[in-house]
Amino acid sequence: MKMIRRLILWAPALTLLSMAGSGEVSALVVSNARQITFEEVATQAKVIVLGRLTEIPEMAVFDRATRQVYRHNRVQVAEYLKGAGAPAIEVLTLGGNFDTDGLGLNGPRVQFIEYGGGEPQLPPVGTEVLLFLKPSAGGEAFIVCSHRHGIIRVEEAEKGQEPYVTLLFSYPDLASPAAAARARAMNHPDTFESIVIVDRVPLGALKATIDKVLNLKR
Repeated sequence: MKMIRRLILWAPALTLLSMAGSGEVSALVVSNARQITFEEVATQAKVIVLGRLTEIPEMAVFDRATRQVYRHNRVQVAEYLKGAGAPAIEVLTLGGNFDTDGLGLNGPRVQFIEYGGGEPQLPPVGTEVLLFLKPSAGGEAFIVCSHRHGIIRVEEAEKGQEPYVTLLFSYPDLASPAAAARARAMNHPDTFESIVIVDRVPLGALKATIDKVLNLKR
């Protein structure tokens, strides 16, 4: 029987938001925890891509330079919404099964490492995603910017409507008019840390929304 040793390495956890209900198009969420918003991660990312996952290898590899375990995943890029690059890119994610042969580690040959506390993981192959990325230490591949907002699935809308992504905003002007009106009705200033807006953004409006964010930060 093959033996696998499971190691869990904990990183700082990030409190997640949940929407009020599956039927909500937008919602105002009050939270005492510090939330990472779309504005922040869009500014931090060197590259933002809309694409589809084409490969998630079964085995990860141990990187001697960083002493970390990575999966080398492949993404077919449909559109660069920030930055530019190749039509297919490699995205590294932490953790997974890896072969210890030649590494001088004790225990079974195949070991599993999980980095706890919210390290971003990709959904299954074939999933369309919005990715917020920065170059890895080597410079040829990318890593995900944020636990909460670095990987966002593209969702299918009702018949006849455009696919969308769900984003967290702290600036009401970036959200839909209905969501912005609800935020202002609560008599809060336009920027606040304890309240975020959860809103759906159609794919066709993504580039304009990202451009607004980058203009806000200048």
